[in-house]
Amino acid sequence: MVDENGVVSTVISNDLFGRLDIYASSDDITPENVVDELNTALPYHVQNLLQEDFLYWYRRNVQPILRRTKEVRPEILNRVQENHADEICTFKNGYFLQKPAFYTARRKGAQDKVDKLNDFLYRSYKHDADNKCVNWFHTVGKGVILVEPDRGNDPETPVHAYALDPRSAFVVYSLRPGNEPVMGVNMVVVDDRAKFDVYTKDRVFHLSGGVTGKMLTTQVNSSFLATAVTVDSVEPNALGLIPIIEYRYNSINMGAFESVLPLLDEINNIVSNACDGVEQFIQSLAVATNCEFPEGTTSNDIRKAGMIVLKSIGENKADFKILSQPLDQTQTKVLIDHLKNEVYRICSMPIVHDSGRTYDTTGSAVLANSGWYQADTAARNTEDLFKESNRQFDRIFIEILKRRGLLDIDINDFELHIDHGETVNIQAKAQSFNTLIASGLHPELAAQKSGVSNDPVSDIKMSEKWLKLMWGDPDNPQIEGANGIRNTTNAGGDGESEGTGYTSEDEEEPQAAEGGEESSMTDEERDAQDRKRAGKKRGGVWISGYWQARGSRK
Repeated sequence: MVDENGVVSTVISNDLFGRLDIYASSDDITPENVVDELNTALPYHVQNLLQEDFLYWYRRNVQPILRRTKEVRPEILNRVQENHADEICTFKNGYFLQKPAFYTARRKGAQDKVDKLNDFLYRSYKHDADNKCVNWFHTVGKGVILVEPDRGNDPETPVHAYALDPRSAFVVYSLRPGNEPVMGVNMVVVDDRAKFDVYTKDRVFHLSGGVTGKMLTTQVNSSFLATAVTVDSVEPNALGLIPIIEYRYNSINMGAFESVLPLLDEINNIVSNACDGVEQFIQSLAVATNCEFPEGTTSNDIRKAGMIVLKSIGENKADFKILSQPLDQTQTKVLIDHLKNEVYRICSMPIVHDSGRTYDTTGSAVLANSGWYQADTAARNTEDLFKESNRQFDRIFIEILKRRGLLDIDINDFELHIDHGETVNIQAKAQSFNTLIASGLHPELAAQKSGVSNDPVSDIKMSEKWLKLMWGDPDNPQIEGANGIRNTTNAGGDGESEGTGYTSEDEEEPQAAEGGEESSMTDEERDAQDRKRAGKKRGGVWISGYWQARGSRK
């Protein structure tokens, strides 16, 4: 915590409640007040830094169990780590970004521009930056990305995106409603010196300062504190936007495993004690009562002998026994499994082993009972926060492309899309799509609502030819789809029976042509005649200008 003197206290294992958002006392950062504003923000950043560093190294197996001690039989001391912190982050990373994020069109006519925008996005190294940023905010609660124009003016790669270490980079926000960014800071520490790059909307400041304590160690020293002293140089910010962007895992800036740290520590402690119990059972203590051993015999001699011959004298019976009480490993395993299940439940992770419980193992029941729906819900919550932060990247991205004359696109023409398992439960999605499109919904709406496509505009445009073959062409009444559906241009007009959708043409049963003319019909004409007969026999219904025959075609 930061005290009234600006001193940051030591981080302890369970004193973690999410990273602080840092605010500025002034929205106007000038050469005159930039040092004061930065020094006001730095103690709060250092508090975040200490906590982030603890979480970073916790995931890398520097955990409190390594400092475990024992007062009884200290020679038997196991320090066992089950690194569920890394397991949680690895799963979250892979599930959240199963594929690189990409842009989709929000308006008709913008698809070609969005395709070009995705090409530039791929060449900007944003996909690599996203992976690193997501890994950071799952670990420590926040991730940071820096975006800037290519320094060599390369037309093929006009924009570069970089993932920064959140322990050195941060954003300071306004206290006004909306909390717009006021300045983005990147700090570099070398020995006892510190360099700061401070970005505002109209200027870039380069400052120098000093530090106390050490930073480049396995864990940051709790006495670490950085201070800005002088402004070295000031240059204009040509973009007019702050290029340092913070991304977050959740609204309270906690890491993916931060809320279950006490449970993770307890799992390590129980497993270590269980291993101690096994070892102590094997190395059990021996108790000798009324036993006389040859002079000079030591406990090591007795241990090496493996067998002892005792002789009783008088009423004092000799007794030699092993003190052993095996640990109930079954109950221990039940407790460990319970703690693990609680960890997975709190972290919204699927449960792989569930202590022998029996569930329905078919269809969507697997997704519901095993925690996959919870994992998907958590990922979508993070996706909303990711998109919110990424709008700042979008503005900078299209501004650079526009100024270099490479692409002119409005920010409202596209949106970011993140894939969370498009093919999961695909059969149910496909059935929903067929039901919706047969009910008269536009194919794009059907694809979006059923979840069968993550980019309905692009996918429907690409599949237009095949959709017409399957469902018919609404603009051409002569084309009938393979599903027995054809268009009609006079739905509800002349020749239609009210309330049934039958036309006068459909009411007449086609008769065989006289003089053998039926045999001269083409295959297409004969097939059309068969469909008319089938439609009359089975009945049908009008759906949005289409005729849908009831029953399946033979």
